[in-house]
Amino acid sequence: MQNPQKVYERQAVLNSSPLRLVVKLYDLVLQATYRKDRERIKEVLSTLIESLNFDHEPADELFELYRYCQDLARQEEFSEIREILEPLRDAWDTAANNEQADPQNANA
Repeated sequence: MQNPQKVYERQAVLNSSPLRLVVKLYDLVLQATYRKDRERIKEVLSTLIESLNFDHEPADELFELYRYCQDLARQEEFSEIREILEPLRDAWDTAANNEQADPQNANA
């Protein structure tokens, strides 16, 4: 029998918008900074890097920022990673909430 928590988590991911998935990734990397889990931080940041669309302007800057945070993880500078990523996470969350509040505008 499957773990109900795992089933719920899987469904939450499958039903999430792309913006909401980005917020979830930020949540994962921030949680990893509190656990001081360097490997998990680098793994999640790699996922964020792989998801960048370089056809859009902020992708280059985000790429550099994520790489810098990976370097900070190697140096165990976890609080600095949080200082950088928490405001970005909040911005993505605001965008996801705006998308949810106005779904017609999200498809435009």
